[in-house]
Amino acid sequence: MNQRHRFYRRDRWLARQVVELALALVGGCGRVGEAIQDVVQAEVEARVRTGDTQMPGTLAPPALTDQDRLADKLALYHECLRRSRVRIIESHARWIEGVDPKTGGARRGGPRPLVYPVETELQPCHRAVDEGPLQTPLLPVIEAAAAEYLAASATFAVIAAQLDQYYGAEAFKQDGWALGKALAPGLVAAWERWQLSLGVLDGELERVRDGLDELRLAQAGATGGPSMRWHCHRTMLAAKGLERCARRESLTAETCDGALATFDARLAELLAWAEAHPSEAEQAFWWPSFEAALADFAEDAHAIDARLASKKFDGDLAGLRDHHDEVRAAFDNLRFDLGA
Repeated sequence: MNQRHRFYRRDRWLARQVVELALALVGGCGRVGEAIQDVVQAEVEARVRTGDTQMPGTLAPPALTDQDRLADKLALYHECLRRSRVRIIESHARWIEGVDPKTGGARRGGPRPLVYPVETELQPCHRAVDEGPLQTPLLPVIEAAAAEYLAASATFAVIAAQLDQYYGAEAFKQDGWALGKALAPGLVAAWERWQLSLGVLDGELERVRDGLDELRLAQAGATGGPSMRWHCHRTMLAAKGLERCARRESLTAETCDGALATFDARLAELLAWAEAHPSEAEQAFWWPSFEAALADFAEDAHAIDARLASKKFDGDLAGLRDHHDEVRAAFDNLRFDLGA
């Protein structure tokens, strides 16, 4: 089966899952139910056509436990980081390619000055800051860190938007780089503030989530032994351990051999379980997206391992981090009890 056909089947399966859940929620409501069904069907089909299968928070699970509520709340903040971090990093990186941040003028021998605007990428952060404090449990440290992260991100975005217009219109040719030089210190300061806020929010999320992850894994195993839920938890934890290992300084080909072997083994066990228990896999909401995210992460991890072994690794871990974020986002959307 080619990859295109595989993802088409995955998206059609996703569409059927969402529609069936919607029908269950509105069943017996007559015309109101039919109207909602039409809206949900149109929304799902639109997402399938555009390939947008990442819909965190679209469907609320039934009978949430306190741990479920905590996991869903943490997922809000994770989605904020996942959507915004890459864009801001890329925007700053592109800016310093063509501009000397110390002077705000053109970098000698650099490419055309450019900075990427940051707009829709902050929408999940606005949602997290607005809705997070209203959800239980209260997490004052994370809530405050998220508010600061959004403020830092928004400051960077405002200056980036001004520079985007300035460079796009090549106004520096008329004012001799006056505005570019005036805005440069503000962008540098916004970038430094953003980096600090990212470290605080990311660190707090990891601290709280680590304890929750281990607890939920233990409970998944205690409710009847190995299951689809248990294998998914173990594989996610292995991916997390591998991504963290790769962040170490002085990374070598041997540094993360153990973490990579653990991830490979758990992924193989998960896929074998899904193949041996097809009905359980089919009933797991968001499983195809989680499986696809794990495949992308595994491909990146082995590519980095190969480059390390051949002494050709350039230190770029952005792809691995991005795919780990996708693994986490997909895991946060997994639901195993919708048919209960």
